[in-house]
Amino acid sequence: MDDKQQRLFTAARDLFLAQGFKATSIADIAAKADVAVGTFYNFYQSKTAIFITVYNQENEWIKQAIISQIDLTADPATVVQAVLQQIFTQSTNNRILQEWFSNPKLNAIIAKTNQDIAADSVVYATLMVLITDWQQRGLLAPGMTQDRILSLFNALTVVDFHQSEVQTADYFQLVSDLITGILHVILK
Repeated sequence: MDDKQQRLFTAARDLFLAQGFKATSIADIAAKADVAVGTFYNFYQSKTAIFITVYNQENEWIKQAIISQIDLTADPATVVQAVLQQIFTQSTNNRILQEWFSNPKLNAIIAKTNQDIAADSVVYATLMVLITDWQQRGLLAPGMTQDRILSLFNALTVVDFHQSEVQTADYFQLVSDLITGILHVILK
């Protein structure tokens, strides 16, 4: 990343964390990065574009931190629920990640922009490791294939991308229940 682009990214991240998306302007980001507003547009088309870049990186950093703290060899249901619980907890305490849950417009833009990003995520990579481990330990239900398991978890991604359309007061519980159901199907 170019030095000016890195400074813009860092400034945007700091501002989005401190005051959220809505209260942050391009002028604020440029000033904090010590560049002209016009320079901002050499690297990013809009505040939304830089936010999505910051959001994606923040999301990956948090997920990597979570996964590094969890014993992936524990009971599968415990592992998956622990990862999910931590993702929700970390999201609640991070203004950048809160936008996914609290800003339906940004949620839709992020979902549309990131339709193919899940396959490159640390959670996806970890899921692949878990599935292989579960297969080797003989924990999978008969006939359960890696593709079928991935399809079930990918369905959760679709639900998450459209979470603003789901009418529930407790989204975390809904996702937790769906994961419990998926684990019931894939494990012996």
